[in-house]
Amino acid sequence: MSEVIERNRAEGRAEVAIELLKEKLSIEMIARATKLTVEEVKEIGKKNALI
Repeated sequence: MSEVIERNRAEGRAEVAIELLKEKLSIEMIARATKLTVEEVKEIGKKNALI
C-alpha cells in the first residue's frame, strides 16, 4: 500500500513541477518547492517540452 501512496505523491510532485515550469519559475525554486532534485525537474521539463 505504501508503494501506491509514494507513486501518487511522486506523480503529484511532477504535476506541480509542470505547472511551475509553465509559470517560468526557476528550476532551483521548483526543486525546493516540490522536494524534487534539480535533475528530476529538468527531466520533467524536457519530457513535457517546457525546457
